[in-house]
Amino acid sequence: MIIRLGRLTPGYFRLLQLQVSGELASEPKDRLVNHLALLLALMGLGLSYYSVRQMVQESSIPPSH
Repeated sequence: MIIRLGRLTPGYFRLLQLQVSGELASEPKDRLVNHLALLLALMGLGLSYYSVRQMVQESSIPPSH
């Protein structure tokens, strides 16, 4: 179930609480969507890690005169 809200409201937090407690059942999801979301999350984390490593390496190299 995808709910698009413009901002985080108390009603949205209540909806999340109901889903976590099991009182409100969410629609069954396709396994492919779950795997794709996991893959995209891992790619994002990997790219972030790579970018940070590149910045750290550039700042640790002493400038040549």
